[in-house]
Amino acid sequence: MFPVPKIRLLALAAALAALPAILHAQQQQEEGEMQPIEAPQQLAPDALQLAQAAAARGDSAEALSRYLRILAATPDDMVALIGAGRAALDVGDTNAAAGFFSRADVLDPKNGPVKAGLAGTMLANGNARAALRLFNEAVTLGVNQADIAADRGLAYDLRGAPKRAQADYGLALRTKPSDEVTRRLALSYAIAGDRVSALATLDPLLRKQDVPAWRDRVFVYALTGDLADAQHDASLVLPPDQVAELNPYLPRLAGLKQSDKAAAVHFGRFPGETPPEVKPVVVAAPRIQVDRATLAPPSAPVQTFAEVAAASQAISAPPAQEPQVNSAAQAKLDARTRAADKRRQAAEAAAKAKREEEAEAREVARKNPARHWVQIAGGANKRDLGKEWDKQKSRWPSQLAGRSPWTMHYRFTNRLLIGPFASSKAAQDWVGERKKEGFSTFRVETRAGDPVERVD
Repeated sequence: MFPVPKIRLLALAAALAALPAILHAQQQQEEGEMQPIEAPQQLAPDALQLAQAAAARGDSAEALSRYLRILAATPDDMVALIGAGRAALDVGDTNAAAGFFSRADVLDPKNGPVKAGLAGTMLANGNARAALRLFNEAVTLGVNQADIAADRGLAYDLRGAPKRAQADYGLALRTKPSDEVTRRLALSYAIAGDRVSALATLDPLLRKQDVPAWRDRVFVYALTGDLADAQHDASLVLPPDQVAELNPYLPRLAGLKQSDKAAAVHFGRFPGETPPEVKPVVVAAPRIQVDRATLAPPSAPVQTFAEVAAASQAISAPPAQEPQVNSAAQAKLDARTRAADKRRQAAEAAAKAKREEEAEAREVARKNPARHWVQIAGGANKRDLGKEWDKQKSRWPSQLAGRSPWTMHYRFTNRLLIGPFASSKAAQDWVGERKKEGFSTFRVETRAGDPVERVD
């Protein structure tokens, strides 16, 4: 289930669709023309389990990073494509999620979880009609309705069908209770004009000082025409400048049609307004960080309802006046302020570390450009490679005449290489000639940054 309101971010997988053909062609060439003296590179057997474990514990960024590494080696892995799509949705990158799920849909057009994933991307982009069609296809293909009920309910709200939305939210809550779904159900009641049910639904969350529930109660009152209580609640849980920016929009909510109400409170989209600019996702090997921006009040005047709604999501400072909520609620608001400061500091530190890492990577790549080699042997102990070179040279003196030995680490061993060759073809031609003579070798490509050193 993706978070709401949704932030659209830069795509992580723009070149994913082209990658499988390239890797497949290279694999066919290597299998048909070479006889490796060791097993081809493959992922650790627990790579998928590690990605799934990260997703299960809610670390979507870590899960996405691990799934991307799997897909780099096996681009057509359906489990990894679906997992990456879900993780991308969770971190807020709907474009990347669409890329993963679209690739999976090409590979298996009758896959229910893929249809459900595509539905999630449509919903995140506000296309409720397409989302509902895809959710229904997913159910037809065997997906359990309870698994998609929370998001399908939101799609129904966005289509102006709150009764059907409430039925789906109820199904989701019976199978997997969630504060987020509880808040969606409360807002759905308010969209339908049922203030009593909306407040009763929020009440357990309010009692445990759930800050998003306090924010949503502002919208419940506004959606059902109680402007005075909406403004009163806003003054309790939002900084004064955010209250001032939000106030012009609150009177307009009750007069919207039901679908527009849902778009306003869930996505910050008010009829006739352009959504604000969004922040990008920052991709850094091997981890992924989402630039969540500062949680402080906006420095410039807020111009659109979307910006006001986004600001109200991030309660960053206590009101200037004496708070009217109880001390526990105030303490929680203060804790959120301190947490926001820590996140800002962490984001700045992460950005600095990323710049340093990129500079280091550029320097390593300059010293070790992409090159073409031929592996003639290997050894677990790098110190013994000199002896192995002497052994190979005595056995194949004419073939290795004029060549020098190089090495690079590979998994649990060390490659003994010759080269570099001028091109991949030149390396492969050398391998082919040696094969005729009984000398078993194979071509090795190193990427920019891969360290290769001379054997003494």
